[in-house]
Amino acid sequence: MTTTEEVHNIVENLSRQLQSAIGSQNTNEIMKLYADEPKFLPRGGDIPQFDPLPENRWSKEYISTYWERVFRVPTMGCCKYIQRINNIEVLGDVAYEIGTYHLAADTGVGEDLEEGAYFILWKKEDDQWKIAVHILNSGSSPKWRQKP
Repeated sequence: MTTTEEVHNIVENLSRQLQSAIGSQNTNEIMKLYADEPKFLPRGGDIPQFDPLPENRWSKEYISTYWERVFRVPTMGCCKYIQRINNIEVLGDVAYEIGTYHLAADTGVGEDLEEGAYFILWKKEDDQWKIAVHILNSGSSPKWRQKP
């Protein structure tokens, strides 16, 4: 049986993997961290500046499309993503993580794209910890639509 401290360490490590995968724009690595039927709520509840909500909203395909489109924001040379964990709580076969995030890139309107708070619900799926719910709550005025 895995102890609470061991799960806490696993979640911290997985969170670092998520941050690294987003920072390196590696959609395949990002997707490996999600459960089979994840729930994803980016800021504003949909994909910024892109299309209307797809019917496949609760799917890995939706999440993959979201990140791929973020990585293609005009003039974005690279993505800087910083995630700071404020709290991890372990509740048996689920754990939740709350923290802050900062997304930046060279967009022609400055580096900062958005910052805010996030919530991730981790659950055990096939003996692996996976993201079941991921919520991004922007605390800034995102620069997705601004032009230089």
